[in-house]
Formats: sequence, C-alpha cells, structure tokens
Amino acid sequence: MTKSDTPHRIELRHPDGSTSPLLIVRAAERDERRPAVLVLPGIAVGARYYLPLARALAEHGVDVAITELRGQGESTHRIGRGGAAAGYHESAGEDIPLALDAMERELGATRVVLLGHSMGAQIGVYHLARQDRRVVGLAAVAAQSPYHRGFPDDFRRKLRFGAYVMPVVGRVTGHVPGQFFGATGRVPVDRIRDWARLATTGVMQPERADLDYVEGLSRVTVPALAVVIADDHLAPEGAARNLLAMLPSARTTLEREDEALGHNTWARQPAEISARVLAWIDREVVGGGAPVDPGATSVNPTTTTTTTTTSADA
Repeated sequence: MTKSDTPHRIELRHPDGSTSPLLIVRAAERDERRPAVLVLPGIAVGARYYLPLARALAEHGVDVAITELRGQGESTHRIGRGGAAAGYHESAGEDIPLALDAMERELGATRVVLLGHSMGAQIGVYHLARQDRRVVGLAAVAAQSPYHRGFPDDFRRKLRFGAYVMPVVGRVTGHVPGQFFGATGRVPVDRIRDWARLATTGVMQPERADLDYVEGLSRVTVPALAVVIADDHLAPEGAARNLLAMLPSARTTLEREDEALGHNTWARQPAEISARVLAWIDREVVGGGAPVDPGATSVNPTTTTTTTTTSADA
C-alpha cells in the first residue's frame, strides 16, 4: 500500500512565470534497489489521469512523481498569442529538470526512470539527449515517433496532412484544438510545430534548441523500453521502433502487450503495464541487462523484442 491515497502536491514555477503541479505518490516501504519514476503525460492528458499507475508502482516499493506538461491539465501557462514558448525544447530542457530537482529535494531521488506516454515519451527521449546523470532509463508506453513512415499507409496520409494543416491553424489562432488529437482543450502551437517537423522529416531538432539533440541522442547509453499495446493505431509497432531507433547506442527493448488496453485507458487499469515496467527496471536498470536473445528480431544490434506476459506481482 502507499502512504496515502492523496498525492503530495508541489507547485513548480517555470521560467515563463507559469506554474504546474508535480504530484508525488510515495511507497509505504521503498524498495531501495529500484529508482524513482517520473511520469510524463501524453498530449492533452492531465497529470491526475495517471494516479492509478503511480499507485500501482508505489505498491511495489517505487516512489513516483507525475509532472504536468506546460499548457495541460492544471498548468497556468498562457496558451495563445502573447504566451511564452512551450515546445519540445522547453519541456525537455526546462520542465523535466524542474521536476527532477523537486524529486531530489522531496524524495532524495538521485536515480530516476522517465515513464513517458505517447508525446510524453518523445519529450523524454529529447531529455535523454541532455545527458542528465539522474536519469537511468526511459520506459515509453503507447508511444511513438510521429514520423509518418512508421505508420500504415492510410494513417500515414492523415499524419502528413495534419502535420501541414495544424501549424497553419496554430499561426491563425495561436493554438491548436485538442480535438485534432482526439482530446479536449488547447495545445500550444510551439509544441505542434515541433511535432509536425518530426512527423514530416523524422528529425529530432526542435525550435529554440540550445544543443544538437541528434548528436546528443547518439551518445545516450541508458536503457530504454517501448511497450506496444494491441490495436493501438496511434502508436503502432513501426512507430515505436522508430522512437527507439533515435537511441542508436542504447540498450533498447520492445515489448508487445497482446491485450487491447487502449492508447490512454491503460493508465487507468495499469496492472499489466506496471508489471512490465517493473520487470524491465529489475532486469535492465537494477540488474544491468540480461543476455540478448540471439533469435530476437531487432531495430539495431542492441534492441530486443519480446512478447512475454508478465505478472502484476512483479
């Protein structure tokens, strides 16, 4: 059990003056072998949505924090004309470090695994390029590179069209409606411009960057996991493989979850996914990596693929 069903809330203040909550769920009995976890939400999904996931991990001795992407959920970031930039670089270079700093103060967390959902995983990959020594791994669930070549032909055409239309809409209105992504609310236009560039070119170099992200990613060696959920057309296996391929020097693993848990709803019924993440942490982060199965298919020489079913009692 966790120490409390009510998460501890810390207000993070961003460089643009806006605030957002960091929700912390502590383990009642921390497993000192396992690192803490920082959850990075998907686009237009509020931090509180992931509380069942955080509690499931905390029940197995892991301290968990959930951050709020700028402009989403309870963030006070001003979206629209006159608002500050809120693209991939701002999230990876400013917001994730703020969350990690708060985790270090509150939890003493000097080792953290980033757990990213959908676009949150993309932002997590960007942060890996910054060589933050506190981050010891990345778990990407229902996640993808939006590069159109990782999707089936029919969805690929929709992606390319959306990558052209949405930045135009953003220039006119100052934001992009969340309905474009099957969500509610408004999405900062800077985030959509970075997404659109990635969707059309596959290049991970956001606007206003203070470093060469592609070069930084080439030097990432911490392990990474991608979990592909059955029947998730928003994050198919090809797109997940393209996300892992952005980490050519890392030890990466792709797992297929055969139950159709939903692109978002897996986080509300997290037993299967939390078990997979914990098993991967124990094997690749705590244990330093199991021997690679020579018969497994791979994206690059360090990427293994498995469909092993894990128990919720990991």
